Amino acid sequence: MKKYLTVLTAFMLTACLGMETEIDIKQNGSGTVNMTYRISNELFSLGALPGNEDLPPVPVGREDFERTFNRIQGMEMVSYSEKDDGGDKVFSVKAKFDNLDALVNFLDAHGRQVTLAHSEDGRTVLSIRFDMSGETIDPDMAPILPLIFENYFMDFNISFPNDCEVSYMDGEGGELPAMPFGETTVAAKRVVFHSPMAELFTAGNPAVMVIRWAGQPAPNVRQ
Repeated sequence: MKKYLTVLTAFMLTACLGMETEIDIKQNGSGTVNMTYRISNELFSLGALPGNEDLPPVPVGREDFERTFNRIQGMEMVSYSEKDDGGDKVFSVKAKFDNLDALVNFLDAHGRQVTLAHSEDGRTVLSIRFDMSGETIDPDMAPILPLIFENYFMDFNISFPNDCEVSYMDGEGGELPAMPFGETTVAAKRVVFHSPMAELFTAGNPAVMVIRWAGQPAPNVRQ
């Protein structure tokens, strides 16, 4: 049986799909996640063929998500559905989490793309790293990536219990004035990020979004 990558990491390493995630965080660190992702039928079929074991394994069914939630203490699936939509398979899942540690483990158990910390001034700090720099892109394919990914986007909306502050860094920790790809909107208690998948794959260098708010940290915050 394949070992499934955690959700955000898997999507950051997989082409020909789109993902929309909405996260609602409450004052005590609990909350809900609504996630919808679409994967092209071609890629879905390709991953099922012998000899394609090296393709990034993403959750593609109820059982996959149930296994994911069962291994995370404080995480529970509330609903699941799937359907065919044109040339894509569309999967939707809703879950609830008891604390921020469970949420981060769901998004990225290895702490490479999503990390959680608690700053000296008492604020909770959530860092999300966008890093496609390790992926090999065929130079001949680069000019047509916008066409290949034309209908695929990464979207996430995060709602916080208090006003939040957002900053940006490059892969080395240097400050950036804004994310170098996609569009980010910060409105009081809400952060919205939208990016075509093509931009993520052609960005070249990693970037980190750092969100701070006066919230309740998880009992076992990962530094």
